[in-house]
Amino acid sequence: MESCLLCDIGKRSEPSEIIWEDAEYLCIENKYPQAPIHVLVFPKEHIEKSEVRNGNRKDFFESMMGAVYEVVKFLGLDTKGYKLINNGAGYNHIEHEHWHILSGLKEKQE
Repeated sequence: MESCLLCDIGKRSEPSEIIWEDAEYLCIENKYPQAPIHVLVFPKEHIEKSEVRNGNRKDFFESMMGAVYEVVKFLGLDTKGYKLINNGAGYNHIEHEHWHILSGLKEKQE
């Protein structure tokens, strides 16, 4: 496996602003935010998107959504609103499975 930025952050060998953590997941500030609140949630274990897509991690989505919801509550977004984004198929820059939580976006004016 090539070097993985998210694995390095999990091992604390790459600096990052850790927002939330449990035994299996980390939440960090996005280095290039696209909203006032923009964090990444990812498993500490290196799990690639292809493993999830191929069905090799059947319990992944339930576990990941549990971590995402804990972060949402921790940040107080459960009452304010947020967007949850999972990139793939050419849009992802990192193969280590991760999801974006964004909030504080302005509503589009019509």
